[in-house]
Amino acid sequence: MTITDPDARHDHQVSAQPRPSGFRWLIASPLRIALLVVAAVLVVDAGGTDDGPGVCVFRRCTGGYCPGCGMTRSARHLTRGQIGSAWQDHPFLVLAAAQAIVAGSVYGVVRRIGRTVDWNRVLVVLGIVNVVLITGIWIARLVDGSIPRFF
Repeated sequence: MTITDPDARHDHQVSAQPRPSGFRWLIASPLRIALLVVAAVLVVDAGGTDDGPGVCVFRRCTGGYCPGCGMTRSARHLTRGQIGSAWQDHPFLVLAAAQAIVAGSVYGVVRRIGRTVDWNRVLVVLGIVNVVLITGIWIARLVDGSIPRFF
């Protein structure tokens, strides 16, 4: 019979950081985020989105087309490999897909070489760039007539 001290510290017991739970675990990896986006796109049925205001709050309130108008259809085309049609429905989503591929590659390389990066800063900068980009695309589409003006 062996008596052990429950308070004794052993070298093999290393205190690890607690694993994030729930939503934080889900968004902790770019790969999981990409899988969530793909799953969301595959679940959404883009059929019939031109038959009225649909679920877009902006369109319901203003009667006009929002900056994201056409993104669901664009995502649907993108998942089918129809990049030209996706670009016509909404160019931002094609650019965002390319951005996600580049970001995932950079993330993998940075992790592999062991460098530390302030990912929060990167995400803030990317968020600002994407807001400016989607707003610019919306204005350009309004000006060139790709989507009807509501004013």
